[in-house]
Amino acid sequence: MAGGGYYMLCCCVFGALCCLLMLSHTGLALEVSQFAQDYAPYLRFDQKEGDGDRCFPHNASDYYNTRLAGDWSRQCNQDYNTISSAQIPTYWHAQTCGYHLHIAYWSFYGYNHDCDCCSGERDAWWEFLVIKVRDWELSPHLHEVMFGQKKGWYTRIPGHYETHNITHPVAYVGKTNHGNYHDDGGTGTCCYYEDFRNTGDKDQHMKTWFNLVELRQGNGEGVESWMSDPSTDVWNGQQVPTFRSDWDLCDLTCCTGSSLILCGTCGCFKSDLDDSHF
Repeated sequence: MAGGGYYMLCCCVFGALCCLLMLSHTGLALEVSQFAQDYAPYLRFDQKEGDGDRCFPHNASDYYNTRLAGDWSRQCNQDYNTISSAQIPTYWHAQTCGYHLHIAYWSFYGYNHDCDCCSGERDAWWEFLVIKVRDWELSPHLHEVMFGQKKGWYTRIPGHYETHNITHPVAYVGKTNHGNYHDDGGTGTCCYYEDFRNTGDKDQHMKTWFNLVELRQGNGEGVESWMSDPSTDVWNGQQVPTFRSDWDLCDLTCCTGSSLILCGTCGCFKSDLDDSHF
């Protein structure tokens, strides 16, 4: 039965209370979707992204279907026009955590180039950014932003990250491994913070809010087939976000790794908050 028909039947059989509950649920869903747009990240890419197998974000559904069709060739999006014209989606899901709303945004990359002469190369890679909208039902405002990179992450507080048009947190994307960082720079090695993020004068960027696709679990309406497939072969051993252990956005920590600067995982070094709950 169509949504409108179900709504009318509910009103006739169960009365006004059911109608109010349905309207409330629909309103909240629309409100969350609007927040996802309002606070979606503004991604900035290295000036050499798109050259020599340095890849921009990729459509996860296209990648999945290509692999299922038996094509295991390299899938690297080198076409900046697909980014500037909003052809490539950013994936998101949200969760209410107490008085606050957490929204996770995921970018998919078909290929990561090696970060030196011979390491770091792989097919299929997911990176994320999570925001916290404090007091989202009463006085909503963007607060903490978690930046994900190289299987780690760290969190910054307002004033310690850039924004675009006030509400969109800015993330600088690593040239080869595609981690999200709050700052530019990097020396070009494989160390945790050293992936090149030199935007130069090309100003390659992605306004993710122009193409957002909600991540959904299960097999219901609006669920793309790859979202409900737990297999990892297609993704070179990785789980898609819907099956990852960090799907529960209320159970995240603010950072991971050492609080000292290391070549290995040291997300807590640049985190404004320790490894307590996000």
